[in-house]
Amino acid sequence: MITGFPGERVGLDIIGLLPISVREHEYIFLMIDYFTKWTEAITLLRQDTASAANAINRTWISHWGSTLSFHSDCGSKFESQLMQEVCELYVRKTHTTPYNPEGNGLVERTERTIHNILLAFNKDEHQHDWDFQLPFCLLAYHGTTHTSTGFTFHYLWTGRDLRLPVDLRYPLQSPEQTKPQTFVFKLREVIRSAHNAARVTLGNASIHQKQHFDRHIACTAFQIGDLVMHYYPIPPRATSAKLHRPWREPFALLDVLAPTSFLLRDAIHAESPSFTAHFSKLKPYRGCLPVCTVDSLPILPAD
Repeated sequence: MITGFPGERVGLDIIGLLPISVREHEYIFLMIDYFTKWTEAITLLRQDTASAANAINRTWISHWGSTLSFHSDCGSKFESQLMQEVCELYVRKTHTTPYNPEGNGLVERTERTIHNILLAFNKDEHQHDWDFQLPFCLLAYHGTTHTSTGFTFHYLWTGRDLRLPVDLRYPLQSPEQTKPQTFVFKLREVIRSAHNAARVTLGNASIHQKQHFDRHIACTAFQIGDLVMHYYPIPPRATSAKLHRPWREPFALLDVLAPTSFLLRDAIHAESPSFTAHFSKLKPYRGCLPVCTVDSLPILPAD
């Protein structure tokens, strides 16, 4: 997803279960700006809607103001009535298609990075101190250069380099003392220049990532009325996941919502609800529909 300025889109997700810390935390709530890649990570006692909404208000909105849109998966904690009330503050809420984490790829990659940094900070005998180490992990993370933007998170967000404890021993060049008005003017120019350069780098990175993705994916050209199989990895209750057949069949394709998103419904039970699916979770159905009555045939939209 390409964005053009800070705060345009913020990705949300929760990491867990983690080892219960001394302070009884088990989860990390991530909020990531899609343009600057700036990341906020908040420890949670539980993963519920109230905790997520409270973290958004107290951490992101209170520090950086409101964003134009929040993007997350389809988890109930992000789609509840309480979260909708938070988004009534002129915030648009979007979500991925079900069971398609690639739709929030930036957050998924950041989760792996945060996890790897935590592993580097925490040794086996100190696994229950991970919530104490988390702020220092973010400090190290914000001071690194992101390959997609060409700048550190902190510089792209604030317009100045992050001062670290090591700078006390090897100090950076001290900025010139200026009047507030002069400082604001120079800072504005620095940020404008950095953002323009980041937009170019982000665009090039997006093209490169798409080319790499397209080389490893085969997209079938589905049309309205096609019968398809749908990948659904969650087994029914009281059944074994080992013996679960994840490909369900057959489903009728009712509508093309986007080049990669389709509206489906059970091809046998016409009264079943429709749902959205990503193309990567579909494949053509090669079988035949069972003999059925006219009343049980799927109702397809008219041409």
